[in-house]
Parts: sequence; C-alpha cells; structure tokens
Amino acid sequence: MSKYKNPWLLLLLLVTGVVIGSLIGTSLGNVLPLLSYGPGPLGLRNLEVNLGVIYFHVTMLIEINVASLVGLLLAVLIFNRL
Repeated sequence: MSKYKNPWLLLLLLVTGVVIGSLIGTSLGNVLPLLSYGPGPLGLRNLEVNLGVIYFHVTMLIEINVASLVGLLLAVLIFNRL
C-alpha cells in the first residue's frame, strides 16, 4: 500500500465533516447551547467583478460553530487513519 493519499478525498472528508457538524450543531443547539456557539458567518461578502460584458456578484459564507469544528477534526482523524 502506498503512502500517497488523495487530496480530493481529504477535501471531501473536510467538507462532509463541516456540513454534518454544522447540521448537528444547529439541530441540537437548543438542547446543548455549547454546540451552536460560534463567531457567526465568515467568508466573502459581496464580491463584485465587472468585466464589461460579464458581471459577477458572489457571496460565500461559512457558519462556523463548535460542532462543525468537531466534525472537521474528526474528518482529519479519519483521513489520517486511512
């Protein structure tokens, strides 16, 4: 077995871990308020690119909370175990 690990697999695991963690944090946030604690949305707000013919308006935000960070750490641990 080679030691080379696919970076696309890492990206897939990270995104999956953050999404599942965030879903758990928002759904169980009323029962355990610690899981939904976080700084709020982080990312790019109102990125505008005007190329004359094409106009882009992009907003990309990530809602980080404690549960999504736990999911992120679990994804990294699972990737290291593979």
